[in-house]
Amino acid sequence: MSSRIFEDELTASTVFKDMNVLSPHYVPKELPYRKNEIKQVTKVMSSVLLDVKPLNIFLYGKTGTGKTSVVKTVLRELELVVSDPLRNKSGMLSYGVYMNCRLGYNSKYQILLKILEDHQLNTDKISEKPLKGVRNNTLGGRSPTELYAKLQKVVQANALHLIIVLDEIDMVRDLNDLLYTLTRVNDQIEPVKIGERNRRGSVSIIGISNKHSFKNALDPRTKSTLLGEEIVFKPYNANQLKTILANRVREGFKKGSISASNIGLIAAFAAQTNGDARYALRLLQKAGEIAQSNKRKRVKKEDVQTAKSKIEEDIIHELITTLPEHQQIVLYAISDLVLRGGQYRRLSDLPGDILFSGEVYEGYEKVCKSLSRNPRTMRWFGEYLKELEMLGLVTLSLSGSGVRGTTTLIRLGASAEEIKKMVSISLGLLFSEKSIK
Repeated sequence: MSSRIFEDELTASTVFKDMNVLSPHYVPKELPYRKNEIKQVTKVMSSVLLDVKPLNIFLYGKTGTGKTSVVKTVLRELELVVSDPLRNKSGMLSYGVYMNCRLGYNSKYQILLKILEDHQLNTDKISEKPLKGVRNNTLGGRSPTELYAKLQKVVQANALHLIIVLDEIDMVRDLNDLLYTLTRVNDQIEPVKIGERNRRGSVSIIGISNKHSFKNALDPRTKSTLLGEEIVFKPYNANQLKTILANRVREGFKKGSISASNIGLIAAFAAQTNGDARYALRLLQKAGEIAQSNKRKRVKKEDVQTAKSKIEEDIIHELITTLPEHQQIVLYAISDLVLRGGQYRRLSDLPGDILFSGEVYEGYEKVCKSLSRNPRTMRWFGEYLKELEMLGLVTLSLSGSGVRGTTTLIRLGASAEEIKKMVSISLGLLFSEKSIK
């Protein structure tokens, strides 16, 4: 076998020039159609350069509307200013810590630990000298109270303006406690003398969420500490998505490897999916991968259409496997009932794939029993259905004429057979089908 198998594979690319620029984590130098949002976030953050605590900011909008990219762009520029003595004439110290709360940082303890570990690993980025009170390798095992005390000590001793970015903030389990803790720390930070001036550090929060309503669940005490700016991001339209994709194609694809018409087709598909730029980029990359796997130098329309089917399957799989257990059980009950023809079909003339909430709850209880789980109440069941609807996995509607009484009608947003298969694997359902009849 040739010793150049890896080199041969790397040089075999037929359409891609740089796949990194197609990643949703890549933040380009220019963000089309988000200048106003960048300006709004920059305006709030600019108070840091005056050595003043910036307001908290909350960014809302559907997935793929540029929220995370805008925040990272502003923080990247802020870091450049802070590290440049000619631009940061006051010598103030600021640092941003980013974390995605869906990816493991979903509790007060994990978030406090991440903040302190981030400082330990990156002190050279924010100061030529190590931060006071931060070099300690024994953080593991400390209680949240001890981590909080250490955080306060670090911020105060260095007059540090700490900016904490919580992406998908609504995924934090003990969000009330976390937000109250992080905002109240400012009341306990004392000024310290640095050089010829007394300075006071601060802690600010940038929260990013798909749900504008997530703060409704917070208690009044926490809400009162969160005064700040709120920015809503509108979905991209097809023309805007086409521009965004064209920019990435110039950087990531070889010249002539994908036509303008196919870029427009991808943009149109993404515009139909809530104007999601992440979806558009995934679709673009997948179409390129299909062309490349067939050793073609140009992406065809058929590649885009095939990529769309594959991406939609992948998205549904990701959504389902990351759901909390009881929401997965609800999905299993719905898909199982659809495949069985429902329990109450004789009571109405509704299509066979539409179910009553009552029969679904009964099915949910049976699956819970089979899994030795305690079923949640009807109120929680209703909340699970709302969450599943928000993710596009089910659609809900109120019954109308032809149905006795008023109930919620439930319909799956994808193939019942595929959903049942995915949930079964995710939950490790090894019990017999007979056991839930």
